Amino acid sequence: MGCLLDTSELMAAISREDQRRDPELEDVVGRFRDDDALDVPIELTDLDLWCNYMNDDLYEMDIKVREFLKKTRYKRQSKGGYRTTVAVVFAWIYGRQPTPRDGSVCRLLHQLLKYYCTSYTGITTFHGKPVNRVYRFSKFAANEKRPYSLRLRMELTKGDSNAVFRQGPNHKADKRTYGRQSDRDDG
Repeated sequence: MGCLLDTSELMAAISREDQRRDPELEDVVGRFRDDDALDVPIELTDLDLWCNYMNDDLYEMDIKVREFLKKTRYKRQSKGGYRTTVAVVFAWIYGRQPTPRDGSVCRLLHQLLKYYCTSYTGITTFHGKPVNRVYRFSKFAANEKRPYSLRLRMELTKGDSNAVFRQGPNHKADKRTYGRQSDRDDG
């Protein structure tokens, strides 16, 4: 039979009442509780929003995708639209074609392009090559769209939580809710 571990000193230290309630620690916790600089918007208590806010890769990629959309703005407006794929955007950002090891970056690019585009297709061809998706951008697509990354959105709105978390005019719930109205002539 093995040797039993003597935990009597540990139990005595844990059970001491004076160590359980440290007045200095309670003061620090009280100061943090009352500090206005630590106010976290209630919306960031949602796990999905918090993950979006803390995702450094999403933040950096959102900046790059918005830069790409800014560079293609003239072409979209002069030609009446623009089509692209994840591989094209990846090549523009990194200067090389994606490899299978770049799958997580391509998934992130898909998420961002899906957010900013007007529509996207399924499996099709793009310039004669088979691709999984083609993203279409209309003439005015993504010109006024808010950033997908909450951290970038907070930077651009200077931390105004009402502007960061409000549902914008491009939100799908707004389209479904206010799509056809009975007082309009056509509907």
